Amino acid sequence: MKSILVPTDFSEPANNATHYAAELARISGAKLTLFHVFKLSIHASNALANTGTIDKLMAQHKSELNKIALDLHSKYGIAVDFEIRQNDTIENLKEYTSDHRVDLVVMGIQNNLPEYKWFGNTTTSAIQLMQFPLLVVPDTSKYKGIKKITYACDAQYIKENCELTTLRNMVKINAAKLDVLHVLNKENEREPDQQMEEKLKPLLKDLDYQFQYVRNKNIQQGILDGTTENHADLLVMVHHRMGFFESLIKNSNSGTMTVSTTLPLLVISNEQLC
Repeated sequence: MKSILVPTDFSEPANNATHYAAELARISGAKLTLFHVFKLSIHASNALANTGTIDKLMAQHKSELNKIALDLHSKYGIAVDFEIRQNDTIENLKEYTSDHRVDLVVMGIQNNLPEYKWFGNTTTSAIQLMQFPLLVVPDTSKYKGIKKITYACDAQYIKENCELTTLRNMVKINAAKLDVLHVLNKENEREPDQQMEEKLKPLLKDLDYQFQYVRNKNIQQGILDGTTENHADLLVMVHHRMGFFESLIKNSNSGTMTVSTTLPLLVISNEQLC
């Protein structure tokens, strides 16, 4: 892992995610980039266009980013730079990650115990975009080391030439133990799943791992039970266009999206799984 990007709006969830990302950069030797998008409404932009106020506000934001970068470098001993842009966050994020190598994007999210909600905001849009591995960090999750990682696995999406690069990197840089969790949600499913295990064993070589089976008709609850049983510090899931990840997301009438876990969640797209 060589490059970690943290979108920030200077909020508490973003600040918490920034320090979480800085710890990962410290142990992996990665460079940390702070990514800030400066937004103004159309009316505000028109009102301020001829006053030079936009330039002053931009300078203030650059000064704040520079201060944060210096503080992070001093505290964690890591290389930190920043990127500041205007207008749409997701479009700028998409453009930046297309033009630059980014191994991991870390985003903070407001935690509303016992479940955290994605309010149709930047984090939700980033998950839908999924052109990069995305680590979602609830603001109540402080970095205390990642000793146990649970990978919620649906083996049908793992290709023969897959190397599980992002997952392996996360396990290795943290010297973590890996639990490969499979939820048996059908009555005729048996454990162990020999086909799944034989498919995964070559990909998990030289990692400290074990297979875990949880029987529950509700996949979401089965994963929660598994992470609780494992005392997991991080949950890893794969986002498919349609399927496994969507079964863990519920759309309410208010348009919120919720995932009932307070753990940091590493989301990898099916295309990036390898």
